[in-house]
Amino acid sequence: MPKAGRYREGVPCWVVLTAPDTARAERFYGELFGWEFVPTGPGRSVATRYGAPVAAVEAAPDAPAAWTTQLACADLRRTAALVRTAGGRIAREPYEVPDQGRAAIAVDPLGAPFGLWRGDTVDGAGLVNEPGTLAWNAHLSPDPDAARAFYRRVFGYTYDRPRAGRTLARLTGLPVCSLGPSDEPARWLTHFGTADTDRAAEQLRALGGTVLTAPEPTPFGRAALVGDEADAVFVLVAVPPPHENAEAA
Repeated sequence: MPKAGRYREGVPCWVVLTAPDTARAERFYGELFGWEFVPTGPGRSVATRYGAPVAAVEAAPDAPAAWTTQLACADLRRTAALVRTAGGRIAREPYEVPDQGRAAIAVDPLGAPFGLWRGDTVDGAGLVNEPGTLAWNAHLSPDPDAARAFYRRVFGYTYDRPRAGRTLARLTGLPVCSLGPSDEPARWLTHFGTADTDRAAEQLRALGGTVLTAPEPTPFGRAALVGDEADAVFVLVAVPPPHENAEAA
């Protein structure tokens, strides 16, 4: 199984679901991905797969359900200052997540929220790139050039040549995420791996979720844009079976 090591500054390392009903969300994702949940405080839990942390769930009764991509950060206050200097803002100042780490919530100049995460006991996702785990993160906005400039300034991203408007972002030569165009408001999209995108989309629909875009081939694998039972949007994307990932490693 592909386990993640410590995350370099700026790498999407963790994802947090804010949900109006955490018990309902846990039932949904438990059925869809086989996650188990460890309570970490009132209205909070960590989702695990094979015992490794893969995501967090937090209660947000008065806000729309949403997945938030969090980027690894060694010094929250320093990075928050860089966010402001580059034209973004801090929506929530650095705060403690008991027994896990410290976080802050930022908004880039395009309006896309994202998290800053400095892990303690939870460095980030402990298992990635296999069914039921974090597989990719993509930033979409009406102005990808402005997005690229912002994330380059804050985190030092470098970029491949754009293809069909989409650009692969790298840190120390390794791919970390993609940035591309969208007519919708700017956002980060969390991608979760699945062995069979079509089957997972049907299961999601049976659990009360919504298939927003039918499964189709993409450069990252067969993918579908979906929403959970509370309308939190994410992507299902096909990934190789665990034994193939292990052989590739």
